Amino acid sequence: MKYKYVIFDFDGTLADTEDINFTIYLDLADKYKLKKVSKSDMGSLKKMSAFDLIDYLDIKKRNIPAMIRFGRKILHGSIENIDMCKPTMEDVMLKLKDNGIILGILTSNSKKNVTKFIEKHQLNMFTFIENSGMFGKERVFKKILRRYDIDKDEVLYVGDEIRDITATKNIGVDIASVDWGYNERDALKKNNPEYLISEPEELLEICLNHKE
Repeated sequence: MKYKYVIFDFDGTLADTEDINFTIYLDLADKYKLKKVSKSDMGSLKKMSAFDLIDYLDIKKRNIPAMIRFGRKILHGSIENIDMCKPTMEDVMLKLKDNGIILGILTSNSKKNVTKFIEKHQLNMFTFIENSGMFGKERVFKKILRRYDIDKDEVLYVGDEIRDITATKNIGVDIASVDWGYNERDALKKNNPEYLISEPEELLEICLNHKE
């Protein structure tokens, strides 16, 4: 096996938070006078990177920290109602762990929200959960590599956004981009992830049958 560590994003990769995040955005749009959007706009929004989306929605960068805190608080109260993005992901992760692969989570969501979700779904297979903030994934990823003495060539990250691809490329870590989350498949493909998958079971092929 090439990959000894598989690290997952949370929102849109493990947890299906799209609907609640849309509702949170509508509340934020009223509070911060942001551009109004509807469900019919989601197709075009899913083509955008996080930075492009911030510009499109007229989000002031100075407001982002407060907006994130507000969103996390609302999400925490709704986490009991959040489902897995893919029901088969739990079995896939258990098989990875049973084959000696160490699993972790690196997310811009809060540890408190992730832990509550994990407890609800009884996902007791993660060695660590790390929070990166909205745009700090690259920096925290480097800390994880140092803290756990991990060779970057032995790590696979699993995420659903263009910014995940950018962060992993900047530090030399492979990524399996999933097309069931925030960014749509074509938008992900244009940014050249090492792998682009539609079902969790593809991770087994990548991780367990990958020839070094």
